[in-house]
Parts: sequence; C-alpha cells; structure tokens
Amino acid sequence: MKALPVSGALGALVEGIDLAKASTLELTELRSALDRYLVLCVPGQNLNRFALAKLGRFFGAPFLHPIVDNGFKDCPEVLQLLREPDQTKLFGGESWHTDCSWLEPTGYVSILHGLEVPPFGGDTAFASTQASFESLSHGLKEVLRGVRAMHSYYWYERREDPAWTVSHPAVRLHPATQGEGLYVNRMFTNRFENMTVDESAPLLDYLFSQMERHEFTCRFRWQVGNVLLWDNRFTLHYPINDFSGQRRRMIRTTCLETDAGAEKIVGLVERAIA
Repeated sequence: MKALPVSGALGALVEGIDLAKASTLELTELRSALDRYLVLCVPGQNLNRFALAKLGRFFGAPFLHPIVDNGFKDCPEVLQLLREPDQTKLFGGESWHTDCSWLEPTGYVSILHGLEVPPFGGDTAFASTQASFESLSHGLKEVLRGVRAMHSYYWYERREDPAWTVSHPAVRLHPATQGEGLYVNRMFTNRFENMTVDESAPLLDYLFSQMERHEFTCRFRWQVGNVLLWDNRFTLHYPINDFSGQRRRMIRTTCLETDAGAEKIVGLVERAIA
C-alpha cells in the first residue's frame, strides 16, 4: 500500500489496497496513513452497504443519525446520499463543517463511496484544522487552549436543544501524532462557552476565515469507485454543489470516537421515535 500526498497541508491518494478484502494489518496501515494525512482517497473500490459498514466499524462505533431518515433498513449505519437531476440541494449542506460535532462522543471517521457520479463537478474540498491552528499567534493559541465552544445541531435557528448541543474544547490534541487542531466549524459551532452568540461572533468569524484559507486545503474530484475517508476531529469538508441537472448516488457511514457513543445515539433515536 502506498499513500501519495496531494497537497502541502493534508490529503493523500492511496494505492494498493482492496477495502472489501483488506486484512487487519492493511487497515491498521490505512489508519496510520489517515493519522498522518487526515483525508485519504482510495480509487477503484466496489463496496456494498454491508462492506462499507464493516469498514467503518474498524475505526469505531457506528453513528446512527437520530434526525435524518435516509439510512438502509437492513443497514441503518449507512446513509444513501442520492440527488436526482431535478433536485438542487445537497445532503449535509453547502458550508465548511465537520460531521457530528454536536454530539459527545463526537464524530471520528466518515467514509463516503461514489457509486454514480457526474462526469464533472461535485468535488469535495477539505481543510486541515491543524495547519490553521499552527498559523495563529502564540498569544491566541494560549487563549484558545483554555476555552470551550458550544456545538448545536440547530445552530441556524440559534436554538440550543439540550439533546443536540454539547461543549467541546476549542483546541484538540491528536492522540497519535500529538498535533493540535482547532475544533470549531461554521455549520455547527454557535458560540464559546459562558459567552453570548454576539460576543463570540468576532473571534469565531476570524477563526473560520483562517481555517478556510486555500493553503490549508485540498480538493478531490469524484470518480465511480472512489472512497474518501476523513478524520472529522482535525478536518473540515465542503461539498461543492456545481452539478445541477445530473444524478449522483453515494453511500456514507460515520463512526464515533468511543463505543459508548453508539449506546447514546441508539437511546436518542428510540426516544425520538417514541
């Protein structure tokens, strides 16, 4: 297996692995490459939903979305992301974000597999939150290491539903590489803990703009069979909506940081259904 870097900040193209048949040793090497590059593209794969779920479980407890209902009944941890030619919106929104930051335990690895893709358009961009943190001044780094941020699923309504709102440190330490990265994002971070939305906005807006600088990003063009894996703890991603009038079908799974998270999510789903 080889990992070939695609930019100076993050991202690599992985060759020499069949994800449907990968051994534990190969998957361990894949995880090490993910620790280093934060997002990986593995081309030429052919995974059904069960194989994708199995791959996700290697990294951690599966995430069962408590609000969005487009998972497979026989494999609920895998979501189908389908956009028909007459539709205009993308699943997940069109903004820089990280998956599941509104949960505790939070999101770890997301895996997205392209089954039907348009001939052009629909790229996915990624940003390294480690690179953006390193670009900050020593003084601001020290300030941010001492604060926490509030993440809410209903951020767009400025509503912090206790079931879907959590507090996370604004700076995270990578357990394998010891790299530090910002842990805020434009889609789900509402404010800093013990501060109002208005008080938090100037610093959050500055951090968002830093995190989205081009030199901290990479971009992958989709082809049928591509699998993208990314570490939600130290990246942002942005799905680019520029393929109107064309069909696209993908499947995705996400895992959480700890097994305890699976029990929590299942409980929330059951409560929502009841």
